[in-house]
Amino acid sequence: MKIYDRLYKKMVFPKIIYDLLDCPGLLRLKEVRMANNPFVAFPSFSTTSRYEHSLGVCYLAGICADKLRLTEKDKLELMIAALYHDVGTPPFAHAMEEVLQVKFGFDHEVNLSNLITGKTDSFDRELAQIFCGSSLKLRSVCQQESAVKLGIDVTRIAKIAIGSPEEVLSPILNSKGMDLDNIDNVFRASTAMGILDIDGGEIAKTLAKAFVISEDRVAYDWQQYADQILYWQKVRDLQYTAIFESTEDFAYQTMIKEAINKLSIQDKSKIRLHKDLWRLTDHVFTYEYLLKHSKSRDIMTRVMLCKPYSCIAILYVSGKNTSKFINTHLAQIEQAASIYYDSVIYPKDEFEMSKSQLKPTSGQTLSIIANFYPDKRKREIDSTAIPGGGNSIPSGQEKLDAALLGLFTPHAANGYTTKLGDGGERRRIKTVFRKGNLEQLISSLQKDIFQDYYVSVYRGDVDGKFAEDLGADQLGLF
Repeated sequence: MKIYDRLYKKMVFPKIIYDLLDCPGLLRLKEVRMANNPFVAFPSFSTTSRYEHSLGVCYLAGICADKLRLTEKDKLELMIAALYHDVGTPPFAHAMEEVLQVKFGFDHEVNLSNLITGKTDSFDRELAQIFCGSSLKLRSVCQQESAVKLGIDVTRIAKIAIGSPEEVLSPILNSKGMDLDNIDNVFRASTAMGILDIDGGEIAKTLAKAFVISEDRVAYDWQQYADQILYWQKVRDLQYTAIFESTEDFAYQTMIKEAINKLSIQDKSKIRLHKDLWRLTDHVFTYEYLLKHSKSRDIMTRVMLCKPYSCIAILYVSGKNTSKFINTHLAQIEQAASIYYDSVIYPKDEFEMSKSQLKPTSGQTLSIIANFYPDKRKREIDSTAIPGGGNSIPSGQEKLDAALLGLFTPHAANGYTTKLGDGGERRRIKTVFRKGNLEQLISSLQKDIFQDYYVSVYRGDVDGKFAEDLGADQLGLF
């Protein structure tokens, strides 16, 4: 079998990898986007699959293993872990995972470990039907005579895949610094997005050789590969900044998350959100659930017709565990922002009426819908992972614990909107939300919710981005 890749051209794998390429768990990833949503700004990226990415990471793992001169057993376990590292990812990736996490405590890495080892509950046990009524092929392949002779260990494969500190090889695939997963991710995504005009595949293959094992731990060969590592950091920063600039795509992801949340609302169709749905593909989840539920249908239809919600603000929030805090407080953020927004948009008597209706009840339709992007830029290269010390990240670039908080409304932020009166009559209302209103909105949010966080209007030239690469006030909101 010959396999060709957009980054690495012809890829060659060991026999056991070829035997696994038709595993249902991997085939499902052909229909799960690498991106969280169908990007309009980056059409090629919107069609890049996690199956393609998984093969790429597996290929890099082979290069890395050869450079480290790993045993055949270690090499195959690292490559299999790389091949399977995204098998537990739900449709729409992080967008759906964030919802499942809040509602069911879902964790895709725990889910992945359970799938690989078979030590799990009834909904994704060893014989679970992952795709098209079929279960994972991994365990049966690892029971083949050749694999048994080598001692291929699925438990160790799971530990490497999820970045377990118990396994020395795990930082090569899953770490807080640079690893094979995010090497392929950065160059595959940036190439598909059209923001990289050089051969990212060659740099990725070079970086796969940058790992060393020193004193029983994984480190980087900083002396030989510093230029490539720093270039990877820069491309990564530019990739995420480019994504942050597309407010329409931020709106689409927000709408998708809102539509997923709506599946928790009971309606006549009896379609419900439950944790088993992580096994679906983007397409099946869209057409069999999001477009069939009465509360999510209109939202998802707008996404598919490219009719985004209006952007009220993109805020920059920094502090301790920012993304986790925002994800668990989205309902409170939406309620507080909606109350303030309504006070600005509607006449006072109508605001009092709408304010009294703003209660956090199931199925509540608020004026403002919130979502967030974790700011993954300026990912630090830990100096302890560099033999002999060495530099970590370039001078002046601090590790950020921050996120972009987007506030959107289904209505026109500036113009006219239609509001239903008490008697059901339709009324045309002028809507004006100015830049000056943002300062009061931020003050309200910081007082009621973000007491321990710094909140400001997002400015690309100061909020963790290379100022020389892109202009100030990059979102062009006002």
